[in-house]
Amino acid sequence: MATLISFLGKSQLDNRQGYRTARYRFSDGGECQTAYFGLALADHLQVDRILLLGTPSSMWDLLVETTVGDDADEALRLDLMEAVRAGAVTEPLLEALRPALERRLGRPVAALLIPYAADFADQQALLQRLADRLARGERAVLDVTHGFRHLAMLGLSAARYLAHARGVSVEAIYYGALDMTEGGITPVVELSGLSHLQEWAEALSACEASGDFGRMAPLLARDGLADEHVQALSRGWQLLSAMNVADAARVLRPVVRALAEPLHGASELYRAQLAKMLRWAQAEALHEQLRLLALQALQRQDVLRAAVLGLESFLVREVTAAGGDPLDYQARERAAAQFQQALREGEHADWKRSAYWLLNNVRNALAHASRPTYRPHAQLMQNPERLRRELEATLNRLTNTAA
Repeated sequence: MATLISFLGKSQLDNRQGYRTARYRFSDGGECQTAYFGLALADHLQVDRILLLGTPSSMWDLLVETTVGDDADEALRLDLMEAVRAGAVTEPLLEALRPALERRLGRPVAALLIPYAADFADQQALLQRLADRLARGERAVLDVTHGFRHLAMLGLSAARYLAHARGVSVEAIYYGALDMTEGGITPVVELSGLSHLQEWAEALSACEASGDFGRMAPLLARDGLADEHVQALSRGWQLLSAMNVADAARVLRPVVRALAEPLHGASELYRAQLAKMLRWAQAEALHEQLRLLALQALQRQDVLRAAVLGLESFLVREVTAAGGDPLDYQARERAAAQFQQALREGEHADWKRSAYWLLNNVRNALAHASRPTYRPHAQLMQNPERLRRELEATLNRLTNTAA
């Protein structure tokens, strides 16, 4: 079900006649002449129901007079006029007028009294009251044409709040731009792009915290990225979360190439950041892919994942140098055993010895929730910031080519 959420304000243009009539033009060329844009928008979009939001002093009386007129009970209309003048409109009074509004508008109508939202407490109350009137999974469209100007800003926040708190999808935000009237035509401005920017910022923040770049797939799909690349992005994250780095890189390389070209919508503003997150997939060698992923994990404070990926990078490098298959578990185990034996025999440079034991000990300690037996590493585990610096330096040293 699609619901139009529309604000009803208090006109400063004509306190007796309400909003000025305007001829609104939609992006598809359709036009409609009306004083209250929300009703025209409801017809244009063919929404299932209308949710009207206004304060106790909003122009409820003029809305009823211009849309319902004599079809409403005269005593109720007079009571509403007095209540508006006194700034004392109540929801029971609006509820009594609802049947007449529904008959005239041809769809269910609900009226919700809201506070003036002049402070955060009122703004919070408005969002909570609005959420209570919407069902989980419902689709909604927001009209911010009328009402106080600051409510338009609150509308953007409402779109994201409803998505998270109620699972409501706010599919579009509209504004009838009376101040932009030219030649007798008032353009209808679609503000959904601003909401999309917020969605991208949230998804990017979540990705930076978790590494889950798959969150961007539906946003990229909405902005026209080819379906094969959208699916590859989701699949790539699924493979990577299962530590199948080689296949994840293979699946993601076409996506990285696609991101070299401009994108549509809000996606273009974040394209460079997404491409940067995926640049590890462009590395040819598996050990370098693992090393770059370890550094990314370390940046988001995921020390366990950084240590696991770092140790695997180290061992895969050894397997590759010996001519073995880096995806062969037995080859990996042999490489680890041979490397430890070589260490006991005094082979390898000090940097390499230190790198291996740090990655190995930290990985084992974190994986088993224990403390390393090697005292310097045990002390390091007590200092998270120093541990992060040491791991970063170690991962950067893994690019050394000297034995």
